[in-house]
Amino acid sequence: MRLRDIGENALIERIRTRFPPPEGVLGIGDDAAIFDVPAGQSLVFCSDLVVEDTHFLRTLHPADAVGYKAVAVNVSDVGAMGGVPMYFLISLAAPADVGLDWIDAFYDGVERACRDFGVRLLGGDASAADLILADVAMAGRVPQGAAVRRSGAQPGDGIYVTGALGASLWGLDLLRAGERDHPAVQRHLYPRPRHRIGAAVAAAAHAMIDISDGLSMDLWRIASASKVSARIYKEKIPAAPGAPESHVLHGGEEYELIIAAPVLPTGAEGVPITRIGEIAPSTAGNQVFLVEDNRESILHPGGWQHF
Repeated sequence: MRLRDIGENALIERIRTRFPPPEGVLGIGDDAAIFDVPAGQSLVFCSDLVVEDTHFLRTLHPADAVGYKAVAVNVSDVGAMGGVPMYFLISLAAPADVGLDWIDAFYDGVERACRDFGVRLLGGDASAADLILADVAMAGRVPQGAAVRRSGAQPGDGIYVTGALGASLWGLDLLRAGERDHPAVQRHLYPRPRHRIGAAVAAAAHAMIDISDGLSMDLWRIASASKVSARIYKEKIPAAPGAPESHVLHGGEEYELIIAAPVLPTGAEGVPITRIGEIAPSTAGNQVFLVEDNRESILHPGGWQHF
């Protein structure tokens, strides 16, 4: 059976039945969702697109992984602000000939993400399109005045990263080669955002960003927004076992955190936190410098860009 065989109303009813709202929250079924923000909290709001043939291949990526990642990338963004993700909307567009088995598996992934990250689906939209695309808009909360931005890094801050880098892009390479069970493949398909760590270290952090487009690109974004430079040491960068060097420095879809802070613990939530360098004053633009074998060179942003 295909989408065209049931139509939009039946699709929405399938989703509504599967994702009931929590008590006291208005979810799927009205023109808009309604929920309360706790007193003393600010709303953190973000959105991200997942587009067929750009972020995933229907012939390569399982449908449940597409749904899972669509939620996970937004959870990561909220966490990178020091926030706690709460609720989200998801708008799905797809060709009318897409099978219901693909749609159901997509929402299997969404449901798994809801369990893993403690978030709830409250609504969205559905439409026809030539390719599959999913747009998630997520709301979270953060104590008023406590959000962590990219622009607060200060000279003398340490530069820290969570976890290990390079696994996601390497996992994509392995997936394309026919490997599906390798840990790097699972990391690519089902990312683990560090939102709980973001909230845990927010009070100590001066700046924070998630690594969605690569270490080189996202660290440059902190340096640029903060009007500083950054110096990192190659031997200190935690690499996923077996990941190529280029993937460690430039690979995207990591969803680890880069944190600028005076000092952080060596781990949180069972995940290591590694100091890889320091923030420095800018003397000639907002550069990222890579030190290797006592030689320093400019690390140009080499991660993902859409255009």
